[in-house]
Parts: sequence; structure tokens; C-alpha cells
Amino acid sequence: MGGTGWVRGEARVADDSDFQTLKNLLASDIGWNLEYERDGVKVWAEDAAHGALRTVKVVADFEDVEPDALYDVLHDPEYRSVWDTHMLAAEDAGHINVNNDVGYYAMSCPAPLKNRDFVLQRSWLDTGDEKMILNHSVYHKDYPPRKGFVRALSLLTGFVVRSRPVGPGSWLGYVSRSDPRGALPAWLVNRVTAQLAPRLVHQLQAAARRYPGWKALTDHPYHKPWRHPEQVPSYRIKLEDCIDPDAPPPPAPQQEPKPNTSKKLSLPQVQVKEVESQSVEDLGDISSEFSVEVEELSDLNIDPTKKKGKFYRLVKSMKNRRKSVQVTKSTDNLVDGKPEEKQEKKKPFKFHRRFSLSRGRED
Repeated sequence: MGGTGWVRGEARVADDSDFQTLKNLLASDIGWNLEYERDGVKVWAEDAAHGALRTVKVVADFEDVEPDALYDVLHDPEYRSVWDTHMLAAEDAGHINVNNDVGYYAMSCPAPLKNRDFVLQRSWLDTGDEKMILNHSVYHKDYPPRKGFVRALSLLTGFVVRSRPVGPGSWLGYVSRSDPRGALPAWLVNRVTAQLAPRLVHQLQAAARRYPGWKALTDHPYHKPWRHPEQVPSYRIKLEDCIDPDAPPPPAPQQEPKPNTSKKLSLPQVQVKEVESQSVEDLGDISSEFSVEVEELSDLNIDPTKKKGKFYRLVKSMKNRRKSVQVTKSTDNLVDGKPEEKQEKKKPFKFHRRFSLSRGRED
């Protein structure tokens, strides 16, 4: 189904695209299964693969609750301890800016399950016509995992509050995808989440009805930092404190291969004449002055990859000398314009020398 643009555990300032993703999830009808519908409350579950955590979506109409009161209930940390019966602790780690903060939240779970806790970044946006809240799990160095709690994850949680299209009251859209972690199977988490979502909505409705009267009796009835940025504390937390040192680095983005725009130059093919291999006796005039016969030892197995000895270097140098002499003669004939005359072959005088490969020296 997809989520916001945050990488898991990333702490950063939310932008317009993150809130737009939340609105798109609420407006989408494809890939959702209706699980509950009663008293103006509808609950959809994501059509996900078997064994995977599913996203839950809730839409509700409240005729007796104003949008401002519902928005304040979702924000006010003091009032949460009044209506949220599962809350064990809530602490404010600090603000990133006037519309983003980080906090700690611990909740009780029914036996035999262990209690869960979260470290959450909240982001909110009030455009007048609609009010939106997002939260997701992050890391903070001052809130490591605590004994007796399982550190759960909020992968995506969001609220959208609007006025009803017709008549007084408010419209609420709610999306949640959480991982309680621990040993709970995914199918059980999906079932419990779908059953608890309607209860949470009705609990919010009842709390919003009582909020205006409760807030008026507090010592600071006009203290609402989520509405008045000047009331936000000046202290700012550092994003460096929200980087988990044990987290694996994010995958590097795959770069698409650049197209090869260079033009290939077609070079003319040059035909190379093969030079026939010549034996030691076929070295012409130069080899006739000095030839060598080597005693082959059939009982020795010599590695062909090893470098040759004196005899190889001698033959190689004579071949190179013969080629240079032939090139010089052919050049002189072209200059004089005379055809090359055949010389009578002299009977070669062979000087016999034995060269022992086994001893590596001359006998």
C-alpha cells in the first residue's frame, strides 16, 4: 500500500508530500477490504499478502463534536492521561521545529502480553479546512529500550480532521500500520488491530465531547502550542541525537546506466600477412655462419611456461637480425630500381656444439 516518504527510523521535518500521501491513502478505494461498518464508523483493512502486517483505515462522522475540539484532544498531552486508559507514561523529548517533535509513549497490554513502548516523531499541519497529524517511530539516544517493555514500531499513523460536508460536526480519517514486535504472529496483530480501531474512534468521540469543559478548568486554558507557535519552547533537539548507531546504513540509490552517446569510428581493416615460422636451419646467410644442434633429452619433462635459456635468446636475436637485413636489402633495391639478384647458396659450415639442458651449461 505504501507509506510516507520516511525511511524507517528516519527523523526529519515533514513536508507537503508526506501529508499528501496520508490523504491519498484515505481517498483510495483500491486494495482495501471493508471489515466493519456501524454507527457511522467504517473500518477497512489492506488487502495484503498472507502473513504480512496490514494497514488499517478508519473513517467516522461525529455530529456532536467540533473539528477544533477533536484536533485538540489528539494533541493535548495532559488530557491524554485522562481519557487514554492504556497510557502508562508519556514524555516530551523536545521539538525539531514548531510543527515537529519527538516523544516517548508507554502503554499497557493485557496479560500475558508484555507492555509496549514507542519513541515517536509527530508532525502536524493545520491548513484551516483540514488538520493533519502524522507519527512514526524514530530513535533517540535518551530513550533506549527499557526493561519490562517491548519496543514497538509505528510504521505509519495519521489523522485527518475536517468539517462534515453537510451539517455541523466533524469528519475523522485515521490510518495505522504498526508492528508490536515480540512473538505475536502477524495474523493475530491484524485481527486485534481491526477490532480495536472502532473502539479507539468511539473513545476519541467521547473524549472530544468533554474536552472544552475540562480545558476551561485547568490552570492554563489557552496553552495550546500546537495552535500557537509562540508557545513552543525554544529548546530544539538535534537530529544527530535521533540517528541509531546500530542501524544498518540505508541502501544506496541505484543509478540508471547512462546512454552511450559517443559515435563509434569505423576504422579500415588492415590485413596482416602471416609470417611463416622458421626453423634453426632456415636462418639464411646469418645462420650459415653459425648453427647449433641441441641434444634433446626425452626423459626430461620441462615446464613450457618457464622462460627459455641461452639457446632461446640466441635464436631470437638471430631471427631479428635476419629480418633487419632483409628489410635493408629490399629498400636498397627499390632505390636503385634493380631487381634483387639471386645469390648462389653456399654450402653451410656447421659448427657442432652440445648444449645440455639437464646441467644448464655447455659441455
